[in-house]
Amino acid sequence: MYKIILISDSNKHFDSAINEYEKRLWSKLEIIKIKPAKNWSLEQIIEKETNLLISKLDNIKWFKIVLNPVWSSLDTKKLYDFIENKKHVYSNIIFIIWWANWLDYNLLKSHVDFSLNLWNMTMPHSLAFLVIIEQIYRLEMIKKWTNYDK
Repeated sequence: MYKIILISDSNKHFDSAINEYEKRLWSKLEIIKIKPAKNWSLEQIIEKETNLLISKLDNIKWFKIVLNPVWSSLDTKKLYDFIENKKHVYSNIIFIIWWANWLDYNLLKSHVDFSLNLWNMTMPHSLAFLVIIEQIYRLEMIKKWTNYDK
């Protein structure tokens, strides 16, 4: 089982593709959307969103991966091997996608197990959501030995 925790107010530019992957992964995926904080200073928003995210992560015994543009990246095959290896210890995987204001990584780092960079290029968070949901679908297809990993 996979879970995506996403701080976002809209994915409207990518809704069609996201909905298609959600439909294909319906029994293997849960999406938790957190509304971004507004009407505060940037520091307060970062603190509020980080603490809200931490409250969602506490007491969850899943392997937690935060998307972080400054950490290491894995190609699809390495991601597949990495996730399958983690599933020997953790039956479920959570991907965390933060919003444009970033998060306080110093607060968050003790609540996550791994930081993953999708790509060295900057992209909208909705697109990162689409990319990660597509990669989850691809991981499931690789597990079924389809040619989807080519």
